Amino acid sequence: MKVLISAFQCAPGFGSEPGNGWYWPTALATIGHEVTVVTDSFWRPYVATEADNWPQIRFEFVDLPGTPVRYPRVLRAADIYRRWQIAAYKQMAATGRKFDVIHHTGWGSVHLGSQLWRLPAPLVFGPVGGGQTASVSYWRYFGRDWPLEAVRNVATNSLLGLNPLSRQTVRKAAVTLATNRDTVAICEKLGARDVRYSLAEGLPAEWIARPRRKPIGVPTVLWVGRMLPRKAPALAVRAFAELRRMIPARLVMAGDGPLFGQVQALVGQLGIADSVDLPGRVEWNDLVGMYDEASAFLFCSLRDSSGSQFLEALGRGLPAAALAMHGVGDAETGIAAVKVPVESRPEEMPVQIGKALHTLLTGDDWEERSGAGVRWAAANTWAAKAEAATRIYEEVAKP
Repeated sequence: MKVLISAFQCAPGFGSEPGNGWYWPTALATIGHEVTVVTDSFWRPYVATEADNWPQIRFEFVDLPGTPVRYPRVLRAADIYRRWQIAAYKQMAATGRKFDVIHHTGWGSVHLGSQLWRLPAPLVFGPVGGGQTASVSYWRYFGRDWPLEAVRNVATNSLLGLNPLSRQTVRKAAVTLATNRDTVAICEKLGARDVRYSLAEGLPAEWIARPRRKPIGVPTVLWVGRMLPRKAPALAVRAFAELRRMIPARLVMAGDGPLFGQVQALVGQLGIADSVDLPGRVEWNDLVGMYDEASAFLFCSLRDSSGSQFLEALGRGLPAAALAMHGVGDAETGIAAVKVPVESRPEEMPVQIGKALHTLLTGDDWEERSGAGVRWAAANTWAAKAEAATRIYEEVAKP
């Protein structure tokens, strides 16, 4: 089939949105689709490093149109994306090329939607998140960023229905794929015709490991991600401190970001510096060794569509402790993850997460958990996602 992929960010060798933007079209091309990718011109040099290996994929780079308006920082990214979507639609409409189906894969958020529904082909919108919101009870973990988070909560819960870009997109889409039940509910409220659950992330087949034997020696807890308020790195540190009260252990936190200094200070304040390693940002391809050497993975985001690092960890056979909320809470991982209910009293959460980590690290079922994680992750490879998407394409493209 002739498939048009909309991926605002697209680059090989990346994780998150740029990685998703690359893996979707390459997985679809691998199974025989004729793929065109429309992406932002910023990614041209990254795409060029691998484009010759994918002659069956056509890349359309869209320059971002300028604007005389100077938006506040909090609105700047949304305005850039809105203007790019309009430019992408105009550029693709001007080509006059025909497609069997259009698939919007990124940005993976219901906010601002996609303008490509205007083209004469059925639109598959997603997987998208964005319907999830952070609990007000946990505002202290957001610090001075909480006012912006509170504005986002209002924009999602109360104002999203007034956003014509989101409303038009989900109503015009033949199928909307949502990454968590919060986003499913939002899309249905906006008038979506057909909403289905789909994990946002995928894995290369070679990432999937064999089930592992339980590591010996002092266990290592691994946390991976940008140190942003919504990722709650301070909660991870406090939870580890509670675990340390029960058993000897190490914590490795791979990532950088605006809260890196705060995390360093908290580690010292809690007196656990001798057990915590903060290597900063680690390249995606170099994370494999960290997952393979760890004994448990910790995922404690207070707002996340789903969680690429959670999938990566389980794909390497590494059991996880996670908050039972949003996309990770909705994922049916079985015993691969101990999911901690989100307490209404935030001060209780470090203890509860510490107990979950203790359960993972001291139980007799570690190897069963490892196998369950591998099986769940294996169902979410890019090849599997491309096959599932193809079934949808065949359904919606019927004359």
